[in-house]
Amino acid sequence: MGNDIDIRELWNKQMVPVVDQSDIFGKIESFRKKRIRRTIILNVVLLLTILFIIFIWVHFKPQLMSTKIGIILSVLPMGMVLVFNNGLTSLYRKIDEKQSNMDYLNALLEVRSREYIMQTKLMNLYFILLSAGIGLYMYEYTLNRSLIFGVAAYSVVLLWIGFNWFFLRPRMIEKNKRKMEDLIKQIKRLL
Repeated sequence: MGNDIDIRELWNKQMVPVVDQSDIFGKIESFRKKRIRRTIILNVVLLLTILFIIFIWVHFKPQLMSTKIGIILSVLPMGMVLVFNNGLTSLYRKIDEKQSNMDYLNALLEVRSREYIMQTKLMNLYFILLSAGIGLYMYEYTLNRSLIFGVAAYSVVLLWIGFNWFFLRPRMIEKNKRKMEDLIKQIKRLL
């Protein structure tokens, strides 16, 4: 039987494509720059929002305690996200081209872990506190209006919060998770 084919020998002879490290490091650098830019923009937007809310408090001088508590409950989660986001920014800045592949991988795993905490636990707390804050804040201004106005105002706010919670948030989490997992897989191939 001269037609016997040794599959193991054929397998060992096949050419394995070399992974282009510069391409992977370029993707990581691009990822790092985008994330730093995104966190800076988020910080600026949150800070401006906090300043605007404080301006509303000072300028309109709410009368009810529920409105003041609502303002505090609205500002508090934004401040928490600012603090946590600055921690993420420092992690992004630590990722460096001069690191070994294992250090790259460890840095990406640390970023993934922190982003997971932010996208799940912190964002859950953020939405709960912000929703409660907006609800309490709106109470004073819907109190003296008609019942139809109050129901309409709260309905619009609840629909917006629900849209963000059930539609936008899961999509953003999945998109970020996919990008991070792709980068981690590519670095693992280099090891």
